[in-house]
Amino acid sequence: MASTPIFISDTGSPSKILGVHGGRGTLNWKRFVTGLMMNADWDSFEHNRLEPGAAVGEHVHSRTEEIYFIIRGKGLMHYGDDRFEVGPGDLIMTPLHGRHGIETIGDETLEFFVVEALPPEIVNALPEYSPSAE
Repeated sequence: MASTPIFISDTGSPSKILGVHGGRGTLNWKRFVTGLMMNADWDSFEHNRLEPGAAVGEHVHSRTEEIYFIIRGKGLMHYGDDRFEVGPGDLIMTPLHGRHGIETIGDETLEFFVVEALPPEIVNALPEYSPSAE
């Protein structure tokens, strides 16, 4: 697998990301909104589908915290040295600088939402902004 992810996208479907964060397989990813579209201190709201056998490699965010909400399927969440099974209805919060990743378990696609939120120390360092009315 390539060390740099490969993005395959069109306007009518999610992007396919191969090897995201050094992982394996394909992540179907769609970002619905970004922080510049909202007044809230969110960086993005995303829908993800991780195919059977696929994994988002372990990684660290230096400016956002992430909230995962599992919709369908089973996964193995990696957080630091810990591993735990997740499934529909589970909510996982990964703090700033927390090493994390996720992989599918079984034959079903793992489907989940991710919210990337900006913590106060990051928001306070950014220039002020608000969504454009244009």
